[in-house]
Amino acid sequence: MHDSRLFERAVCNTFACRFDPVLSPAIPLNHIPVSRFNCLSSWVAALKRAVDKKGVDAHALMVKAGLDVALLGDPLARYPSRQVIEFWKLAIQSTGDPLLGVAVSRQIAVSTFHALGFAILASNDLASMFERMTRYFRLVTNAGEIRFVHEGGVGQLLVKVDADLMTPDDAEALWCALDALLLVVVHACHMLYGADFQPLELRLQRPRPEQRHEALERAFLHVPIYGCDENALLVDDATLSRRLVHGNAELARVNEEATGRYLLGLGAEDGPSQLMAQLKNLLQERLPAGDPPQSEVAQALGLASRTLQRKLADAGTTYRDVIQGTRKALALEYLAQTAYSVSEIAYLLGFAEVSGFTRAFRRWTDTSPSAWREKHRPPL
Repeated sequence: MHDSRLFERAVCNTFACRFDPVLSPAIPLNHIPVSRFNCLSSWVAALKRAVDKKGVDAHALMVKAGLDVALLGDPLARYPSRQVIEFWKLAIQSTGDPLLGVAVSRQIAVSTFHALGFAILASNDLASMFERMTRYFRLVTNAGEIRFVHEGGVGQLLVKVDADLMTPDDAEALWCALDALLLVVVHACHMLYGADFQPLELRLQRPRPEQRHEALERAFLHVPIYGCDENALLVDDATLSRRLVHGNAELARVNEEATGRYLLGLGAEDGPSQLMAQLKNLLQERLPAGDPPQSEVAQALGLASRTLQRKLADAGTTYRDVIQGTRKALALEYLAQTAYSVSEIAYLLGFAEVSGFTRAFRRWTDTSPSAWREKHRPPL
């Protein structure tokens, strides 16, 4: 049996409770570091647990790295990334484990990522799971980014660290942190899709470990391609679009909203991904009343209408395109949630008539809403 323990315990509890919503409180956050780069305290807590299990005093290492151990008591607090990297370096040195990321991945549960973890687990397919990771990765850290690129029948989940942090002295620590993150992603795919999940490729920037590379490959359940220009998980279309048995659009929506509220507390200075997340949350709330005017949405975001327009242009899109993209994404989510009838979905998306929704859906997918729902109905 492959090692998917990082999520299993929390998944069982979640599904046994019939997807009771897990909500994060509205922020203000108590602890947001001044540092440009930061990461979630629960991610650091997983590293501490892994180090403790190896018989090393992780508390002392955190203090030496300049981290306030008391912040671990606040799962919504954030640590400066520079000090977290120092903690990784000290931990690798003290444990003598150059593949410490493998041990850290085993200490990660769905609750590590708060509401986002539950939204990911409720995704209807792997494509929507990857899209959520992309939209809300800032919850985990702003020291890197995840992108999901889909073309030519292949989806690529791309993971990178900010170039300002990628120094030769820090390389080993960053490889270990990336190992942990990518292991979480790969194991989540196996757990939600099934034991037959098989990516086309797993690309790693890290060089092949000089020792124990077989241990890393066993943990990944795949042999990576080492020394690549990017970290990437490549998955074919059929695998990306297969309906997941535990997909639940309502649970995903509720926890996505909670994630959005958390990110609002971090401020909007971290770039376009945060703006897009806020914008899509607002549109989801307001679409039942029809297309909200750009000026109204801009005001709700605390921006002038022209400023919103400029920021969207910088991100390579327009307000109209965001509305249509959000409407299409919600249509697919709502259809997958069989509690909503087609007429109810039409209302939720702001269509005056079901016929208008059906025409739009045919433009998006070349099929009708009912036919799409039947094709993507989960197996009994």
